[in-house]
Amino acid sequence: MSHYFIGIKVHSEISEKLMNWQSILRETMNYKDWTAKADLHVTLKFLGSCSDERIERYVQRLKNESWPSEYSLTVGPAGGFGDQERPRVFHAQVEKAPSLLETKEKVDGIGEKLGFQKEKREFNPHITLAKKQAEGVSPLMEASEDSVLFETYEMVVNEFSIFRIHPGKHPKYETVATIKGGQKI
Repeated sequence: MSHYFIGIKVHSEISEKLMNWQSILRETMNYKDWTAKADLHVTLKFLGSCSDERIERYVQRLKNESWPSEYSLTVGPAGGFGDQERPRVFHAQVEKAPSLLETKEKVDGIGEKLGFQKEKREFNPHITLAKKQAEGVSPLMEASEDSVLFETYEMVVNEFSIFRIHPGKHPKYETVATIKGGQKI
């Protein structure tokens, strides 16, 4: 069985900016896992290991719902989870916009009806740039407020996807299905 998650793919123009952040991070820190440009996303729900049939049922339920049409998310500034000097995850923060929260709630609700457990942790939207920190010091510790790491960008969202995870590949996320906003299929 494969592992899956539901998320929002990051647009290419923002991916370029986040890859610049990642290059700054590489100058001061050594992580075990660097996110490929094609894999940048905002996770809505991690599904874990499940059959293709179970995923197909989830896709059909998602496609039968109405979703927020088009909305904007603010991406940035950079941040980290864990020790701020040596965060275990370095990421771009993502705004908790009402339409994003509505989408997250509906995705969770449908998942619960299909037997997927609801996440117990608070939803903290972000785009992971690197994780499994090995050594170094975060560039945020010495960055001035005019650093690109403190910039924010607007990203328009009108869809989300279900991804299959291929741990040994690079990039490692394969789009299985895409759900468009503002419409039922």
